[in-house]
Amino acid sequence: MKGRMRRALPMGLAITAGLLAVVFCVLVPVLLLLRLDDDELARWSDIGQAVSPVAVFFSGAAFLGITAALLMQGRELRNQREELGIAQEEQARSSELAMRELHTDLIKMAIEDSELRSVWPAPAPGEQTTRKDHYCNLILNLQKVAYETRTIELPELRNALRFLMTSPDMRAFWARSRPSRVSITDGDGAEDTFTAEVDAAYTDTIAP
Repeated sequence: MKGRMRRALPMGLAITAGLLAVVFCVLVPVLLLLRLDDDELARWSDIGQAVSPVAVFFSGAAFLGITAALLMQGRELRNQREELGIAQEEQARSSELAMRELHTDLIKMAIEDSELRSVWPAPAPGEQTTRKDHYCNLILNLQKVAYETRTIELPELRNALRFLMTSPDMRAFWARSRPSRVSITDGDGAEDTFTAEVDAAYTDTIAP
């Protein structure tokens, strides 16, 4: 913030100086016309014709200065908008990670306490939620978070999921919980992508 203020100050001064120069160039001739007689005006006219190239030069310089200052200010505003966009994305990502951490804590509590575990819906009708179910869910969610935060790339995610699906417990959990999971997350692009990757790993490792 302080850096932006320091950069904005010279631009503001340049714009102010350019405007003052333009105002000065306009007011001086008007004042001379009001205060001088014909002879003096004639002499000033001759002087004005002699120095007119200089006046044109300074007027052009003032115009260029104002233009440059405005361009710099526009670039600064674009940079500020980009920084704001990045900050908003980081805030949204931090909020999402905080929610995932809370979800993980709730699952850990269910793993450790059978009374709390009974609060969670069953992965499939007619079945009970077990500690293994919650543990498998934690492991899969860990892979999803690692991929979404770019801790691992897509090939690494696929390798990890194929390895996990070599576990009979993991395959059984996915087969039971997938329908209810999809009914909740259907339409969420990130969730749909992850579900497709788990499905592919499940299909690749299931016994023929």
